[in-house]
Amino acid sequence: MENNKIFLTINRINSVLFLFLLVIGLGGSYFLFNEITRSHRKNAVEVPSPNKSSREIIELSNVESVYGKDIQFIQVYSKKDGVMASGGYSRTLKNLLFLNPTGGEPTWLLPDNTQTIVRFYQLTTYVDNKSQTDYFYLEVASSDQGIKIGISNPDGTELSYVDSGITKVIEHKYFPKVRKLGVLVQVANELKYRVYDLKLLKRVSDKFVITL
Repeated sequence: MENNKIFLTINRINSVLFLFLLVIGLGGSYFLFNEITRSHRKNAVEVPSPNKSSREIIELSNVESVYGKDIQFIQVYSKKDGVMASGGYSRTLKNLLFLNPTGGEPTWLLPDNTQTIVRFYQLTTYVDNKSQTDYFYLEVASSDQGIKIGISNPDGTELSYVDSGITKVIEHKYFPKVRKLGVLVQVANELKYRVYDLKLLKRVSDKFVITL
């Protein structure tokens, strides 16, 4: 009988401790959720869309620099597409906004925020042992043209698409001396190696690699 009382007391203590830890855990999760959402709300603003046809809520990244240029840019994320996911906050990159400190008008890279930028890179060359951006390279996903490869000036102007209908971009390599871009791509069930002349803004080579 005495042993039963001891076990009963221990079970009650364990239940209270478990409830206490559960409350602490829930409170910590709620605090973390609020901190994450608050930090994202802090960078969310309502602005006119690039074509000025409507207003939309976007989320802005920190200001970044274009290498070797007196130009800065901000990554623009869709606020409505962002959802809580395991391990963090999922956002969709929709545009880049270029800023010119010398007084020029801000420049949107894409004409609207209806497409998704899968990846973007600054294609650079070395000048006096420092990186200098020659072009912005980006992969844009659209519903009707698959992935498109775009090239723009370092300030985000004169965006041109040199290819489209791509299933997946595997890798790319920039050759600054000849201003050419080599890209390994998947088109349907084939891997291809394509080369683009960035001075002419067109594809100059399309080599079959392997069937998947």
